Amino acid sequence: MPPPRIASDEWMAEQQLRAELEAEAWRRMREAAARPPELAPMPPSPLPPRDPSLGGSLILKALVRFALASAAGYLAYIAVLDAHLAVFDAWLAVGAAFITSLALSLLAPFRRVVHAMAETARWALIAAIGVGAVWLMLNPGAL
Repeated sequence: MPPPRIASDEWMAEQQLRAELEAEAWRRMREAAARPPELAPMPPSPLPPRDPSLGGSLILKALVRFALASAAGYLAYIAVLDAHLAVFDAWLAVGAAFITSLALSLLAPFRRVVHAMAETARWALIAAIGVGAVWLMLNPGAL
């Protein structure tokens, strides 16, 4: 068996080639670590867009629904008076109009109308409070 060639020219060339390959691998690894990570593209949203009429103030929407139902009940009362019906029939007509208009206000097209009216009422309240505050500032003896 021949003695191992540890310090021969081939062995030294092989060691140098390994060291250069290892240095190149380390350089690539440092460059990859210095770059920001690649982000995966976001998957498309499986949810449909949210209906804007589902948001907003629930109290204002309840007040608007009550006002609409009260207006429908009042119209039913006027119709009962015009038809000269009995008191019990008046109660039935007003109650049916009130409940029906409340139920209809929960359907999608009417829900959008209720939302628009509630937003209008909100801005009207904000404007009224602002105007009232300015009036109180300008008339300090009014209180």
